[in-house]
Amino acid sequence: MWPWGPSAAIIVSLVSFVVSQLLVGGLIMVILLAVGWSGGRIQDWLNSIAGMFVLVASSEGLALGILAWFIKRRKANWRILGFARGVRAKDIGLGLLWLVIYFTLLYTVASLAKSLLHVNLDQKQELGFDHLKGHAEYVMAFISLVVIPPFVEETIFRGFLFTGLRKKLPFIYAALFTSLLFAVPHLLESSSGPLWIAGIDTFLMSMVLCHLREKTGALWAGMLIHFLKNGIAFIALYFS
Repeated sequence: MWPWGPSAAIIVSLVSFVVSQLLVGGLIMVILLAVGWSGGRIQDWLNSIAGMFVLVASSEGLALGILAWFIKRRKANWRILGFARGVRAKDIGLGLLWLVIYFTLLYTVASLAKSLLHVNLDQKQELGFDHLKGHAEYVMAFISLVVIPPFVEETIFRGFLFTGLRKKLPFIYAALFTSLLFAVPHLLESSSGPLWIAGIDTFLMSMVLCHLREKTGALWAGMLIHFLKNGIAFIALYFS
């Protein structure tokens, strides 16, 4: 039995994923002001690679903390989110297969969006990790963009949110709603307007990941796809 339903799943997911970022940002500013930093110095540090790394790691950690607090209050455990078993060879095989399917879907839908709706596929996603210098900055960017998101986002969206929605909704509606909520924050990652290609990309990927969550009963295949997709994007962005 799932100890929470759609309403709790939506509210707690949004609080853990969105509010945690605002809380961490505000807390960091308060701490640095208390030790005598000026507003300008704080802003410069937050915009630096080290500052972004601390912000991402802290906010994602807080998001998991909020999730853990709620799960404990409902007398449940992490197994129910898709951690009831370890990784199997099938997870790896399905992950690799569906990675190819996902890229095929993305290419097809993006091409149609460009030709029919004139969507700009060249918009730049503002990740906050620009002009990397030295091994340390590359490592911090890699951890922030490739390592942390697959675990945290799969746990929150395909684990906690999708599980709660599936308590009362058919698969297709639970997957669509999960994917919409997952895509919206990525849609806003540009100061020049909605980043439609990122919205399309993350929506399609989420639909694939929801399918794998349903099919395998675990998060491992989805995490593999998420990790490989982010890793490929990281290499294309910083080493091409």
